[in-house]
Amino acid sequence: MSILDGVQRVLSLYAEGAAELSFTEVAARLAMPKSTASRLLNQMEKYGMLDQDAATRRYRPGALLAQAVRAGMAATPLDEACRAVLTRLSDDSGLTAYLSTLNQRETVVLQRLNGSHPVQVLSPPGSRRAASGTAMGRALLSRLTDTEFQTLYGADPAQSLPMEGRDCPATVGDLAALVAQTRADHCGVAIDQAMPGIGAVAAAVRDPATGELRGLCLSFVSFQADAARVAVLRESVLQHVGALGRELNDPYWLN
Repeated sequence: MSILDGVQRVLSLYAEGAAELSFTEVAARLAMPKSTASRLLNQMEKYGMLDQDAATRRYRPGALLAQAVRAGMAATPLDEACRAVLTRLSDDSGLTAYLSTLNQRETVVLQRLNGSHPVQVLSPPGSRRAASGTAMGRALLSRLTDTEFQTLYGADPAQSLPMEGRDCPATVGDLAALVAQTRADHCGVAIDQAMPGIGAVAAAVRDPATGELRGLCLSFVSFQADAARVAVLRESVLQHVGALGRELNDPYWLN
């Protein structure tokens, strides 16, 4: 294994949503000798790709990576408007709020705003997940035209999809039905699906002037929210994201 192979494999763990990892966790998850994992992580820390917590000795993405992500995802005026909505959503609920976009079949986190609740759901900017298995993904997919959706997933409803988790769509037809329901509801909800123990409520806007697509969501640990709480979060997302959509003259939110 080359050094670049090792770096790519380690970074993929963070891209999948890990916030901090010990060298033993990296070794186990990558089936790598502990001595190799330790040397690799030390080198990545030396060159700024990772930071190590002095107390826990666990590794997290470093400042150099954060700078690279920010440079590659320069905020647009739409992102700035979305940031204000994230702030209101997080302040009202105490939960983590996310701004994401769609890249092929994956969602990509652009911004994260931590809430005040003591238990938070944290995925760093740049994190990717399959769009089919999450509320954020289905909210974004609901804003695509039929042609755009078929370009991503094909026109065969029986075509199978990778199984992302419990209750996730197994075929393109299953996904299309969930996306259609999300479109009708103007909001997507997913609890204990692609991310066990995690729930989210999401909605999306599309700037008619530029075509830019952005999804906004609140994420929570599923034990924090019963049906009544989820309903309150859903109304908050609809209210705040809907207001942004109307400011943008997004036809989806004007009807």
